[in-house]
Amino acid sequence: MNPLRIAVLSTSRIVAELMTQIGDWPEVRVTALCCRPQSEPKARRWADAYGIPAVYTDEDLCYRTGGFDAVYIGTANHLHYAAARRALEAGYPVLLEKPFTGTLAEAQDLYALADRRGLLLMEAITTPYLPQYRFLQEQLSAIGPVRGVMASFCARSARYDEYLQGIWNTTFDPACLGGALNDMNVYNLHLLTGLLGMPQSCAYHPSLGYNGVDTAGLALLHYPGFTAAALAAKDSEGVNGCVIQGPGGHLHVEGGTNALPTVYAVLGGIRGGGTRVDGPAPVRHRMAYEFAEFARLVRQRDPAAEAEARARTLTVMQLLDRLHACVKEGNHDDQDGLQ
Repeated sequence: MNPLRIAVLSTSRIVAELMTQIGDWPEVRVTALCCRPQSEPKARRWADAYGIPAVYTDEDLCYRTGGFDAVYIGTANHLHYAAARRALEAGYPVLLEKPFTGTLAEAQDLYALADRRGLLLMEAITTPYLPQYRFLQEQLSAIGPVRGVMASFCARSARYDEYLQGIWNTTFDPACLGGALNDMNVYNLHLLTGLLGMPQSCAYHPSLGYNGVDTAGLALLHYPGFTAAALAAKDSEGVNGCVIQGPGGHLHVEGGTNALPTVYAVLGGIRGGGTRVDGPAPVRHRMAYEFAEFARLVRQRDPAAEAEARARTLTVMQLLDRLHACVKEGNHDDQDGLQ
């Protein structure tokens, strides 16, 4: 089968990483780049380096000209909603980078538009498509009822020093949906809600920078009988990973929750004993799996898989709405609960 031809929108840092990898993935091929006029020199360098036949600085012209089957959107967070609407209205399936949108209402609106046009719309979130994630799902029942969860994904941003000097960019601009919750903790939230479901209530305790952006923050997800803690930071490094524990053992992720590089279960035993069961080791780049699934769904259309992916995204978007509201309301705790 021929690879799915993709137009890539943006020359952002996530797209820069994608460009170094996507040429090795047989499921997809980039046939067009679309960017802002000021980014055209970078896009043309990429086109020359990676054999991409077309570069555009006008989305409408890009979509009218075609030569591709679907669109991947890797723009700054605050541009996701409008960019996805334009691509869907032009008649293209869309793979939309995380965080999906700024609000749950925007996400629902995009899905409604996709349904009206009969098009696939999917969030580009790595975690649920990794083989290591499936291992965690399969082992979860073996540890018994969950009694505690801790997840952490922290990395000091290369742009943090500039931020401290008063130089703003989208990464640390609240108006651009920057900050630790949208950029880093969204991976923790996808992992935890995917494995544990929607919490009953939540709280968010941010470390706020001088312009009000959350440079770090701790989300607390309250479930019946336990609380899951999700820490993320863009202003400091940490020991990344996740532990989910119960009376029958624990599940362990070592490394970022965006890639799940090492996963294992420790079952039975007490005081450090038990049997270790190792999960699969990474074989492909973390983004390869989401692109492979997107290509499959565009080709085959799998209503059950599409519904599952949509439900995951809408769950996380509802949770993000509540966590952001905790900060705006000034009490950091969700008093209304989640449905």
